[in-house]
Amino acid sequence: MSSYGEDLAYIQHQGFADFSESASPGLLRLMARAGIRHGVAVDLGCGSGQWLRELDRAGFRTVGVESSRSLARIARKIAPRTRLKVGSVYEVDVPSCDVITALGEVLCYLPARPIAPWFRRVSRALRPGGLFVFDVLVAGARPMRYRTWRSGPGWAVLVSVSEKGRRVTREITTFRRAGEGYRRAYERHVLRVLSRDRLCDALRSAGFSVRVSRRYGELELPPRRLAFVARKC
Repeated sequence: MSSYGEDLAYIQHQGFADFSESASPGLLRLMARAGIRHGVAVDLGCGSGQWLRELDRAGFRTVGVESSRSLARIARKIAPRTRLKVGSVYEVDVPSCDVITALGEVLCYLPARPIAPWFRRVSRALRPGGLFVFDVLVAGARPMRYRTWRSGPGWAVLVSVSEKGRRVTREITTFRRAGEGYRRAYERHVLRVLSRDRLCDALRSAGFSVRVSRRYGELELPPRRLAFVARKC
């Protein structure tokens, strides 16, 4: 289960904000094509708030939901006008809105429960014609197994990834400058690998039309990740 403690939250914000920033233009164009240029936008698993900030700049009233208190503290600084809720996206009540997003594999962290009832809750929160946009990990021909790393001023992160069955495990070790040395921390994240066809069926049964994409505008998603664009009928 994800926790995103203080050090990993800091590194997520400093080293991985480029995903939300690169996705933002394509997402805003997607919303405009659906006729949604203002109103209420909810970002589930909002992280450190970059996408909320872009929504706010575009004129939306924003609500963010984040389970990590450390990420939520950063998001309050990045998007100060957002109404922020700290808690599981699976359990927090979603207010009436025009757009709901869940970017960066957020739904892969949900408990192993049937997702169709939760999709129906999302549908009830959206106004007619509203959009629900998210991306998830989907099944592939070969299981994931690799190591990677990234570093920046005063920090580094090492990640070991393995996949077994319908679970991807990320073993994450962080190093962050503390005084004259570095502080080391460790987190283990387990994500569900989801089925494209089952997700589409569940969305349609919840009252959505749905299409699948490999990109948000000009931003191509990483391998094994798909974006779902669902519109409430």
